[in-house]
Amino acid sequence: MWSSSPLAPTSSIRPSSPAPPWAPSRCGARAISSSIIAGAAGRASSATFVRADARDVDVANKRVRATTGAGEDGLELWLSYDKLVVAVGAAPNTFGIPGVKEHGLFLKEAEDSARLHARLLNNLERAAGLLRHGDSTQRNKYDDEITRLLKIVVVGGGPTGVELSAELADFRANDVRRLFGEEVADRLKIVLVEALPRILGPFDRELARVAEDHLTSRGVEVRTGTAVTGVKAGSATFQPSTPRSATPEEKEVAQSMAESEEIGCLVWAAGIGARPLVKKLASALGQNDLRGLAVDSSLRVHGAEGVYAVGDAALAGYAPTAQVAEKQGKHVGRSLRDGASPPFVYKHAGSLCCLGQGNGIAQLVAPSNSALNIWDALGAPTASAGQGEDEPDQLAVTGPVAWAMWRSLYWSKLLSNGKRASLSMDWMKSQFSGRDIIEPTLQRHDSVVMPAQWQKGGVSGGVAMGGRKKSVESFGTPLQRNSTIVMINKKGNPN
Repeated sequence: MWSSSPLAPTSSIRPSSPAPPWAPSRCGARAISSSIIAGAAGRASSATFVRADARDVDVANKRVRATTGAGEDGLELWLSYDKLVVAVGAAPNTFGIPGVKEHGLFLKEAEDSARLHARLLNNLERAAGLLRHGDSTQRNKYDDEITRLLKIVVVGGGPTGVELSAELADFRANDVRRLFGEEVADRLKIVLVEALPRILGPFDRELARVAEDHLTSRGVEVRTGTAVTGVKAGSATFQPSTPRSATPEEKEVAQSMAESEEIGCLVWAAGIGARPLVKKLASALGQNDLRGLAVDSSLRVHGAEGVYAVGDAALAGYAPTAQVAEKQGKHVGRSLRDGASPPFVYKHAGSLCCLGQGNGIAQLVAPSNSALNIWDALGAPTASAGQGEDEPDQLAVTGPVAWAMWRSLYWSKLLSNGKRASLSMDWMKSQFSGRDIIEPTLQRHDSVVMPAQWQKGGVSGGVAMGGRKKSVESFGTPLQRNSTIVMINKKGNPN
């Protein structure tokens, strides 16, 4: 059995970085998610999907322990494998800052997008209600609360934070103004916080400056060189960031400049860290660096026969981007199909970032030895000079052309023509009728309900579930007939 992404700790199949829930591409996030699930279901005759949380990998016996409930609750499964691909991605990294995990919002899973969507709508509705309550004297009583509710802080000046801030600016300019009125839109404040001296570190400095200028022109307050040191319910503390080489005196000066501000929402997009499964497996394999699984040039995990790691779960020396993960996944898939393990070779294609309002920036790797060079026709300047054939020049594209590239890329990644057509219609609808701001409801339904007394090879195994029904979401080969999956009870007795 080849076990892969269904064993992720967030083992439902879903986009790892969902689009902002009010953006024109929100419908795209929904289309991408359903498209992936439909694609897997279409191959049910040769695959089994199980929604469960991977907890441990028993490398010696080649099996994975998973549970179907939150934490360690629910049904426990043992899934054996011949080849295992660890593609669980990464989790948000809060760097131990107090209160971020408890009071911050994230953008890693589809559920995160729904929570952010709900918080923003709730704050907007409350603020609009307070603004319209009573006469001007009474309304002044609520002025501080209205200001707090309408202040959104986005932490992290990478592509995720920048794109979120840009979509929020578009949302404010168009939909908030139309649905909640001019006063609410004018008072809605968006703050982008970055600890480094500039935003968009992976991009060329000039392109990052173009992005910052565009965000500022759209009413986004960009704070660089600023760190978040604490988050509470309704407030956050900011201070000047200091480098790791800072002296105790410099750190003390920065701490003396810390200020607390009341906020309605804080979105954390400031870094990623390893998931618990990856840390546990790396530790079991004797690794000192627990940020990911150490792999060889073919993406095989050191010290674990038949185990591969791709994407953010692998320590392969590449940037933690979807572009790298996609190419690594295809490489491992071909290796398993062909029974060979050639070295993985990564060629960077470039980077894109949407700035909203039909604008974007692109830093692309493009050959210049063609007789007909589209980049010359577009007048694309050199963003950074390469080092020979192995590292060609990177060209800069800005404005509507870069935005069209960004849109086209996401459109092309959908897995069926039907989904692409649906996404195109959603985009056109949002363009003419506004964004869909109805609060989303994420509900999951069990596709297979295991009875308390289920048969495995003609032998009853009811004791494993204590006489109660347990639900397992799956499709493909029926779970009861898949000999690689063993259900056990809490005492460890296999069924």
